[in-house]
Amino acid sequence: MEETQHKGILYNEVIKLTRTHPRIHRVLSMLLDHIILTMITVLPSIILMIFIPKSSIIINDHTYNIIFFLILFIYLNKDFYKAKSPAKRLLGYQVIHLKSKKPATEVQCFIRNLTICIAWPIEVVMGLINPERRIGDYIANTKVVIAEKETITTIWTDLKHTKLKLNFAWIIIIGMIYFYLLYLLMPTMI
Repeated sequence: MEETQHKGILYNEVIKLTRTHPRIHRVLSMLLDHIILTMITVLPSIILMIFIPKSSIIINDHTYNIIFFLILFIYLNKDFYKAKSPAKRLLGYQVIHLKSKKPATEVQCFIRNLTICIAWPIEVVMGLINPERRIGDYIANTKVVIAEKETITTIWTDLKHTKLKLNFAWIIIIGMIYFYLLYLLMPTMI
């Protein structure tokens, strides 16, 4: 009996489709990342807003902006550990530096994700056209390759073994400049 038979016809069809069409598989990984990161970032924020009475903390527009940018910062660092986002770990992808063929650095991963805020729909179209590179990859000089599949729990292992690096400071500096410019460009949207 095949391993996927017990999961249903729809599951089997999706697996067949993704195995035969790498472009669709890649876009599905982008969508899965979006779903996972939305659950990780947005849902806790909503729960906090519901359960923390407004009288206990002073909430103003700046507080909401800071919360929004913090959520966005986490989202943009989705490939931070081993150049693999949660979906890339599950589906077997990794971001690599185009020239060295080694896993992309934290800064390269952050830079490649900056385009998501501005051009997410275009990035999805680019994923369909070229599953290895989207707009952010051209900017960061990276590409996505097939790698070993991992479980989501490997992220916790990576977190435990994280040591401070100079790259972290660069990510924070670049992020602050980026978010400030984004805020200046779109103050009414936030």
